[in-house]
Amino acid sequence: MSTQLRLALALFAALLHCSPALAFEYKVASDDTRQVAEGVTYHHYKLDTNRGSMFIHTVAIDPLASYALMPVIANDKLNSVAPVKKLAEGVDAVAAINGGFFDTGKTRLPVGLVKIKRRIVFEQFLNRAVLGIDEHGQLDMDRFNLHSYVYIPAIDFSQQIHGYNRKRKENELIVYTPEFGKTTRTNEWGVEIVLHRISPDRVDKPFILLEPDRYIITGVNHQDTAIPPDGVVLSIHRPALEQLEWLKQVYPGMEMQLKSNVPAGWESYPYLLGGGPLLLKDGKDVLDPKAEKFGNYFSRPNARTAVARTLEGESYIIVVDRAGGSQGATWEELTGICRDLLGCNQAMGFDGGGSSTMFLGDEIVNAPAGGGVRDVANILAVVPFESFI
Repeated sequence: MSTQLRLALALFAALLHCSPALAFEYKVASDDTRQVAEGVTYHHYKLDTNRGSMFIHTVAIDPLASYALMPVIANDKLNSVAPVKKLAEGVDAVAAINGGFFDTGKTRLPVGLVKIKRRIVFEQFLNRAVLGIDEHGQLDMDRFNLHSYVYIPAIDFSQQIHGYNRKRKENELIVYTPEFGKTTRTNEWGVEIVLHRISPDRVDKPFILLEPDRYIITGVNHQDTAIPPDGVVLSIHRPALEQLEWLKQVYPGMEMQLKSNVPAGWESYPYLLGGGPLLLKDGKDVLDPKAEKFGNYFSRPNARTAVARTLEGESYIIVVDRAGGSQGATWEELTGICRDLLGCNQAMGFDGGGSSTMFLGDEIVNAPAGGGVRDVANILAVVPFESFI
């Protein structure tokens, strides 16, 4: 083999192993910084890149600060949207960003997992990135799809849950929580089991590690059942009943537990919020939009929202503008920003484009794409720790 050919092959191999994020070159033109609260710091970066200027807004939360990140759903219910500023002010947040993807059409339902104060309120079927927040406010991120089930200790039996807080379809078991509304709004073709929580006795009490979500049966109905504020309703499509022999063994006062297949160690996390894609995991570039079922449209430069953390436990919320002279960012560039500019070892994206919004103090500090502020289904808020627990 000739020397020229060997050099050409070596160059080709090097290009194959070059991460797209590593190719992102930039210069920090300016960095305007201010303290938002003790241990909470805002940065407004202007980067000069080969595509033009890029404006980045970040809020860093020190692991010793008396603040934590907390997901908040719009108006405390699903099928609802509201401005980021309104939702942030409603929980006394010092800062906030928009959260996960959602249906902007009729349903306005989340597209991804939502767990609020220990209670799962929406499902996740796609294998996408999920943010986990533990009882101390520390962040974790992973990629998975959710499988939930009802477990009945007395007969050692498990039954699959098909979804949360949405219309019940043929042969499905759906869980309805208070976030859905006052009643299940179901038709007569079902059986509905009313469950009241017995452990923990409140969803807003201090979190106890590995304490299961335990309920007891308090009633049975057939349609449009009232949802207890301290419990849930299991709604089962009637044609499926013939296949569910375990129903013949249940009775009022019997215990049931709701469980899910979250990653090991995540069982006690009080908050989960789905988004995507996963950018960094344990310091490694793990960006794979195709694996998370994102189309090519989502990969173009755009306004971006992300959350990240450093190895030392510092948390970041991030918004990249695509307005006011800023060119937006690709996901590869966003990965490079999180890793190289901010020094993070874990990072993931959230809903972007016209949804990308950062609230700070009492105002929106970024320039939302499209010129106006979009209503969103949920946010990620920086709140005093007493609100978090």
